[in-house]
Amino acid sequence: MRVVLRLLPLIAAHRGRFAETVLWSVVLQTSVFAIALGSALVVGRVAAGEAPASHVPALLLCAVAIAAASAAWRESWVSHDLAYRIIGLLRGRVFDALHRALPARTRHRRTGDLLTTVVSDIETLEWLYAHTAAQTLSALLILSISTAVSLSIAPLLLLVWVPLLLIGIAVPLATARRARRDGDALAAGAATVRSELIDTVRGLRELTGAHALHTQLDRITDDTRALARIQSREAARLGFERGIADITLALAALGAIGIVLISGDAIAPADIPPAVTVAVAGLGPAAQIADLLRNAGTLRASARRITDVLAMPPAVPDRTGRRIPGAPARVPGERGLVFDHVTFGYGQGGRVLDDVSLHVRPGETVALVGPSGTGKTTAARLALRMWDPDAGAVRVDGVDLRDLSDDELRGLVAVVPQSSPLLRGTIRGNIVLGDPDATEARIADAARAAGLLAPEAGLPGGLDTPVGEYGTGLSGGQRARVAIARALLREPRVLILDEPTASLDPDADAAVMELLNQSADRAVLLIAHRPATIATADRRVGLR
Repeated sequence: MRVVLRLLPLIAAHRGRFAETVLWSVVLQTSVFAIALGSALVVGRVAAGEAPASHVPALLLCAVAIAAASAAWRESWVSHDLAYRIIGLLRGRVFDALHRALPARTRHRRTGDLLTTVVSDIETLEWLYAHTAAQTLSALLILSISTAVSLSIAPLLLLVWVPLLLIGIAVPLATARRARRDGDALAAGAATVRSELIDTVRGLRELTGAHALHTQLDRITDDTRALARIQSREAARLGFERGIADITLALAALGAIGIVLISGDAIAPADIPPAVTVAVAGLGPAAQIADLLRNAGTLRASARRITDVLAMPPAVPDRTGRRIPGAPARVPGERGLVFDHVTFGYGQGGRVLDDVSLHVRPGETVALVGPSGTGKTTAARLALRMWDPDAGAVRVDGVDLRDLSDDELRGLVAVVPQSSPLLRGTIRGNIVLGDPDATEARIADAARAAGLLAPEAGLPGGLDTPVGEYGTGLSGGQRARVAIARALLREPRVLILDEPTASLDPDADAAVMELLNQSADRAVLLIAHRPATIATADRRVGLR
């Protein structure tokens, strides 16, 4: 449970809500216990021939019942509000961790695996925050009250329900190892199935064309069946433990009756119903604690996956404002994009870039050419500071990228990648992602520069043209134009084009490149294989 406890301090961000949850939980548990004990007292008095002298006890019980109902409503509302606030906070921290850590140079994780953590694992903790933390504290209070009442009626009652309470807690503890193993298997199995489904949906066209869809569906079926077997085993364990809990309640009632029979006249007839009630009610806290322990395996697995993401090392260290000792704050007179003796490699895979130097000046377009695998796209990612070079430096206008904040860097450098990921919405909505504060005039200028407003773009709806998931509804060329417009909207000092016009016909390619090369203040690094695109560059730099 240590990994679960590491996530409990998040409650401190909403202390007021947590305190109110504890308060209403205490009121609710105390009211329910009072109703049970009060009703037992009334029944005991009536059974002993001591009819109540007035309707006051009944009215009091009704009042407490109303208080219990109100407390139940308020406790449920506040506890779930607290849980969803904490889940929102936790999900934000997970996204921040992923933002810092991705893309990873090594140890890549599947999208479905990360999606399971962001969605399912975090939602699993809703039960912890909404139904466990505050309720456990109130359960301990009820346990104390039950002990006091048992001592006042017949101390021997403790010999009945206390051992049963310990049994109720011991059973889930005894199965904790299996619960932990099954919880880990459930989390891993769910992540695998989700990953396979995402891969299948994304590659549906390719799988169908290769006649491999049935093979992929068979793999998903096997994974789903394996997951179902684990779920069945987990359900059987939970059913067994809950059955033990129900048996302990029945034994508590029978044990209390046995104590009454053994005690003889030591327990007044009027106290017999309260004695049975206290013996059963005393197991209520044990049931709540045992419920926590029963679900500990699932909670532990989800919490471990979340903490693993939160502990992911950043792709690049935050060194803003802390320059390398002896390095100048700015190289005097240097403008544009500079790779200064850059060396970079992926883990044990060897060097991809080895002592690479180049200078792209404002108003200049430099084509980075070379066979596939020589590090052209890697160079583009280093210019965006997705990673830091192993040696050397990358600078913009004389400033090392490692000395720039993330916002400063994104304002200076923009990229149009090989693939053009678009979000569901409209073309305008996708362009404005480049600068959410851009005016309508700037959006239109960027769209016009990318050729989106030209008749040959084939977009009669203009900027209001709907876009489906992953850009469905648009051709490859149209998606490329949207990506170019999004990059131009920032008005960057450095523009990196990684096969930006590969999806365009030659005429559209030439027109877009002509527009991109018109700025005298922007340095353009072009990565392309098409000879006509490379020919638009002012010069070439080869990688081997």
